[in-house]
This record gives sequence, structure tokens and C-alpha cells, in this order.
Amino acid sequence: MRKLSLLLSLLSLLMALPAISGAQNIDTVQKEIDAFKNSGEHIYAPQTMSRVEQYLGAARLAAEQNNAEDSQTALNTAKEKLTEAKQTANDFYSQNRDLFRLRKDAQQSVGLIASSRQNSKNDDYFSSQQLLDKANESFNLAILTRERGDLNNTQQHLNKANKFYTKALKASLPRLSELAASAIGAAGSNAAKRYAPVTYQTAKDKLAEIRAYVDGISDMPPQRPGEALELGLEAKYLTNNIKEWRKNAGSHEELVLKSKDFNLRMATVLGIKTGSSALLSDISNRDLLHAVEQLKQELAAERTAHQLQLEAMKIEHEEELQSRLLAQTDVLKESQRSQLSDMKEAFRAKLERETYEKKRQEKLQALFKKNEADILINLDGSLLVRLSSLQFASSKSKIDTQYYDMLSSLKNALDLYAERKVRIEGHTDDQGDVKPNQVLSLKRAEAVREFLIAAGIDGARLKALGYGEVRPIASNGFPQGRAMNRRIDIVIDAAK
Repeated sequence: MRKLSLLLSLLSLLMALPAISGAQNIDTVQKEIDAFKNSGEHIYAPQTMSRVEQYLGAARLAAEQNNAEDSQTALNTAKEKLTEAKQTANDFYSQNRDLFRLRKDAQQSVGLIASSRQNSKNDDYFSSQQLLDKANESFNLAILTRERGDLNNTQQHLNKANKFYTKALKASLPRLSELAASAIGAAGSNAAKRYAPVTYQTAKDKLAEIRAYVDGISDMPPQRPGEALELGLEAKYLTNNIKEWRKNAGSHEELVLKSKDFNLRMATVLGIKTGSSALLSDISNRDLLHAVEQLKQELAAERTAHQLQLEAMKIEHEEELQSRLLAQTDVLKESQRSQLSDMKEAFRAKLERETYEKKRQEKLQALFKKNEADILINLDGSLLVRLSSLQFASSKSKIDTQYYDMLSSLKNALDLYAERKVRIEGHTDDQGDVKPNQVLSLKRAEAVREFLIAAGIDGARLKALGYGEVRPIASNGFPQGRAMNRRIDIVIDAAK
């Protein structure tokens, strides 16, 4: 009986292993999501992050229902969307570094004058805060439109954000200048020039930059202007502490021990041999500087060697170029005589390309039966395949099997343009609320994307978008118009 009981317990444990493994995978993805949120970068891909959490919730629900296959599918999609969100956020930050710096300066400056005691009667604060609100609004709209792929509107919102952040910063600087001058003056009255001369002088230099801009002497907005106030306060703080240390003779040993500990840790990083006791260690600043200088020389030697290698390659390239120029003199003369022939050849090649594209478009048309799809060629060279015959049940995103043949034809159509990216756009009529319509249109577009991936199309080429009711092609006032607006559009990007 005991053996039977142990065997049953072992079988139960083995049966529970897939669920445990699935839960661990879900928890791992949840930790990645939490880490991404803690970084603060998730706000630059809000819609994608919303889908990440929806898919993770679906994976968790399926796991609780012991549906391992559906759970894994949803989990994989959540991972893909999380990767997409991280890439979207990283691209947005990389492409707008200057705006991010301006935004940070404006927010810091407005925040500092907001925290001053007299801000309730300060017109500068209210004016700069209103401008900052407008800038933040445009900035957030830029994030949303970029994520939707509406790049034209994105650039307009970014330009507006830049303009309002600049105005907000400019409006806040006079008051910030007053606050900084007051803090620096208080530090100076407390003998900061004697006890914290570097911090005090740097604060004054920062204040001079602000005043030069406010007074119109400089056209360049000061970078990190809030540091003028912060350094002024820091100078006063340091002065008070240093005075206190001088009064309290016992604090000197503490300062020495802290300095020793810091030097010991620096020596460890630099690879300097140290003693076993931190209290007895005597790593001088000279030793540290010598080690840093050695490291600097090693890096400089590596850079010099690299530079010499580049120079050698440059000389070799110039010699080769000179040789080619001499060899091509006769070729150039011949090419001038044959210029007309080259132009004819270029025209023939252009004609061949156009003929090839025309034949490819004819093949595309031939793939679909009558009334299955409408094909339009845009001026920029992209193609629109409107799946006019594809219909979904009301409020559903599942594809009926009757459309599999037509979608297989779509797969073959995309194979004709294998070198191009593809957008799958979902649209609805205006019946119902805007948000549910947008979500439904996205789900339908994603259903088509998943079918194409299962049919063999590389998922990296495909991007699903849901526009809901915002892009009608007919009037929603009539049943026929609403039926036309409920559609899936396949956009094959133009050749690069």
C-alpha cells in the first residue's frame, strides 16, 4: 500500500510539472514586464504594452484552465509584443535625444519654481506650467501617433512639443534666476567662497548662463539650468557641514576612514595590490592617479595603434585610387563617346523594370477570383489589396473556413512581393463605441496575420494595425456603406 501511495504521488507530481513550468514561464515574462515598467521606457509604447499584458493575462487564464497549448501560444505572442514594445521605445528615444534633453530641462526648471514658497502668486510659474502642459500633451500625442505608424502627424506633434518646451523653459528662467541668485547669495553670506569655493563658483557660472539668455545676450538656452539653484543650495549645505566638521575634532577620523575606504575600493577596481585591513590600508591618491594614468596610456596606445592602422589603410587606399584614376582616363574618354548608348541602355532597363512590375501586377490580379479582392496601385508604388469578400461574424475576429482559399491566394500574392514589408489594416463601421471598435479591428487584423504566418509568410514582414472606425471609405449612414467600411486592407509597401 505504501509503494502504491508513493507511486500515485509521483504520478500526480509528474502531471503537475507542465503547469508548474508554464507558471514559471509566465512569471518570467511578468518580471520582464515589471523591469521594463520600472525603467520608465514603457510609456513610449503604451498601446503595444497594453497588448502585452492582455496576452499575458490570456496565457495565465489558459494555464489556470490547464490548456497548455493556448497558454503557450498566448505567452509567445506576449513575448513578441514585449520585444516590439522595447524596440519601439528605444527607437523613439534614439531619434529624439535633443527633445528629451530639452524636455528634462523644462520640467526641472518649472518644477523648481513650483516648489518655491511664493509660487501661488507667481505669474511666471502659471505661464510656464501652462506651456509645459501643452508641450507634454503634444509629446504624448507624438508617442501615440508614432506607435500607430502615422509618421506625418508624429513629426507635427514633435515640432509642437519642441516649441512649447522651449517656451516653457524660457518663461520659467526669470523666476529660476531669482531663486538661484537668492540661494547663491545666502551661500555667499555664509562664507561659501571660503569653505565650498568650487561648488559656489560653478553655481555662479550657471546663473550667469541663465541671465545671459534671459537678457538676450546669448541665443542658446542654458543646459541643465536647474543646477544653478541646486548648486547654490549645495554650496550652503557644504559650507555648514564643513564649519561643523571643523568644530568637531572627532569627525576628522571618520572623514579619513571614508577616504581610505573609497581609495581601497578604487585600488581594487584598478588592480593595485592592497592590504587585508581597510583601517591599515594606505593607498595614496598618487598611486591611484598613477594607475589611472597607466590605464589611460594603455588606452592611448591602443588608439594610436588603431590610428596608425587607419592611416596605413588610408595611404593604401589613396594609392589604389590614384592607380584607378590613371587607368580610368581612357575609359572615361570612351564613356563620353558612348554616353548616348548608355542612355539608351538605361531607358531599356527602366522599360524592363516597368514591364516586370506590370507582369507581376497582372499575376497578382490573376490570383484572386472575381469580387474576392480589389487591387489598387498607389502613387508611391505601394499596393493596396482590399479583401472585399472577407467578412467576420458580428463582434468576432475568428476567420471562417470558407475564406481559407482566398487567404491562401493572399499568401501567394505576398510571395510575389517577398522583398517588401506588409501592413494588415483592420477597419470597422461606426456602430458601437470607438475603443471597442478599434480593439475589434486590431484583433481581426491579427487573425489574418496569424493565418499568413501559419501559411509560411515570415512574421517579421507583417504588421497588424487596427484603425476601428476612423478611416471610412463610404458613408456610415447606409447599410451598404457600413458594409464597405467593415474591411481588411493589405498594404504592400513600395519598393525601397
